[in-house]
Amino acid sequence: MQESDQYPKVFLQTGDCFLGVRPTMVTTVLGSCVAVTMCDPGRGVGAICHAFLPDSASFAAGASREPQVCRFVDTALENMFLSMRKLKIAPDNLVVKVFGGATGIMSGDRANLYDIGGRNLRAVKQWLMVRGLPVSKSQTGGNQGRKLHFLTHTGDVWIKLLNRSAQEN
Repeated sequence: MQESDQYPKVFLQTGDCFLGVRPTMVTTVLGSCVAVTMCDPGRGVGAICHAFLPDSASFAAGASREPQVCRFVDTALENMFLSMRKLKIAPDNLVVKVFGGATGIMSGDRANLYDIGGRNLRAVKQWLMVRGLPVSKSQTGGNQGRKLHFLTHTGDVWIKLLNRSAQEN
């Protein structure tokens, strides 16, 4: 990943999206959250989201327009997809990758009750299936966090699994 030192760097916060029309190295850290990348390597354009809740509909009752659309899987993916379409990028040219969705630090029945990581991953799979977008690579689930590096213009992703004891310190 030495070549990445030459690009501007962005740290993607939870609930944010980033659209790179110039080469940029985007880094984020995931637990039960999911990161989805979309890239057209031929055009050198890439997008990434760091969503932490699966579905905006369950939070829409009585709320005005959500200012942080990328906090939810469904609205984050829709926002990224529409941004790519506005740039005249055809869906067939998109390379899609999916990461994260760990079970987190809870174990046993409580982890299964909430299962935010699993629910996030199911929401991603459903959204992509409806639009006919295949996943080219993924690293999901498990019980470890991940540090992710995404190079926007190539779509390359590097993942480092995080040590549980390091997360708990």
